[in-house]
Amino acid sequence: MPTLGEYSEVAICNMALAAIGRGAQITSLDEASQAARACKLRYPYARDAVLRAYDWNFAAKRAELPKNAAAPAFEYANAFDLPADCLLVRSVFGGESERWVVEGRQILTDMGDPLFIKYTSLVGETARFDALFVEALAARIASDIAIQLSESTTRAQGMWQLYQAKLIEARRRDAQEGQPERLPHGDWLDARAGAGFAPYRDWRGD
Repeated sequence: MPTLGEYSEVAICNMALAAIGRGAQITSLDEASQAARACKLRYPYARDAVLRAYDWNFAAKRAELPKNAAAPAFEYANAFDLPADCLLVRSVFGGESERWVVEGRQILTDMGDPLFIKYTSLVGETARFDALFVEALAARIASDIAIQLSESTTRAQGMWQLYQAKLIEARRRDAQEGQPERLPHGDWLDARAGAGFAPYRDWRGD
């Protein structure tokens, strides 16, 4: 595995390929191979899904949001536009009212101006990735491409279970460091409880 700061998209994809038993490694996501095409297609979606699946410390950001000039049509008093790099709102701070909801690319709430939020940001620079995030992302990519490249649903399911285990490991690590986070987001907990193998169930459009 690369040392800190040496992660790259290609290295992460090669970890995924090795996990599903592909002997050949890729040197570029743009090379003319089936493995490279599969990785290039799935990588950005898998990265964003894993970022949304857990409150990774390296992806945490804070912002002060001004109130939008246009108020919601009903139910809430104010609207606040989300930062362009926001993948998931974690917490909202802004007054006594605690009611808020994300609709589209806005937070709707009765809280006043300004609104302070903590959120998960879109991180594309691999040098910023946490080591456990890299392992979780490689497992997620492996799960997504396993059937296409190995024609093995068993291997795909095994990689999905490994991905789940990496998210649980990340939560335990945070607890040991005195920074416990809530349970990971997404429907994989439901799948683990008995819904079976469902590798795309936590890809939501919200």
